[in-house]
Amino acid sequence: MTLYFFERIAEDDFIGPIIVAAASEDDAWRLLAARERSARPALEALGWQIAQDLAAIPTRAAIVYPSHYRNAILEGPP
Repeated sequence: MTLYFFERIAEDDFIGPIIVAAASEDDAWRLLAARERSARPALEALGWQIAQDLAAIPTRAAIVYPSHYRNAILEGPP
């Protein structure tokens, strides 16, 4: 089981995290789609994304950054 952290970021809005426990990414999207009463392509078009997935709980205290934060840190400022 993996925890999927969904979020939606828009210019004037932020929704998240919505945390879904699922066996696969497709299952996680299906659960989010059922919650939002919308199909996955429509959710993606609205800006929903998986910010992070955790297949295992860290074994020690740690800060877990969403993947797009980590990418921004690695890429540096524009």
